[in-house]
Amino acid sequence: PYVLAAARELRGIAEFRWCGSIALLPEAARRFPEHVELAGPVPRPQMAEHYAWADVFLLPSICEGSATVCYEALAAGLPVITTPNAGSVVRDGIEGFIVSVRDWESIVEKILLLARNRDLLETMSRNALERAREFTVEKYGERLVGALKAAWRDKEFQCNLDRSR
Repeated sequence: PYVLAAARELRGIAEFRWCGSIALLPEAARRFPEHVELAGPVPRPQMAEHYAWADVFLLPSICEGSATVCYEALAAGLPVITTPNAGSVVRDGIEGFIVSVRDWESIVEKILLLARNRDLLETMSRNALERAREFTVEKYGERLVGALKAAWRDKEFQCNLDRSR
């Protein structure tokens, strides 16, 4: 409902596209398509086309772990507007914005800010690409190995490998 509310408010200013499955109540199913393009499920290889179409990525999550889609959007150079509940690595005001859960007015405010300030949009896009480089699979592996080494050094973690098994 927060995407729909923002899309209604920004009609004529911003276009919204929803990629992925969506379950809507009958009333919402009638109203949603007039404000939000519903692309439906998109095979992963085709997602690049949708990221390229967009200027901003919006995920007003109520509950996530660490939404992979936010990492993908950053890697595509998109500023991300999300909530603290997305478990995102987005830093508020740097690669995008963190808005309160269920706060469609803040979503509208941030989209308008980016629509009206192209320099900010471009800066956040560059920051998004840079931030994404910090969260590749390789970087994750480096952080994991570093954490394990530190734990081993600190004797907080003991590991006994029996290679005969």
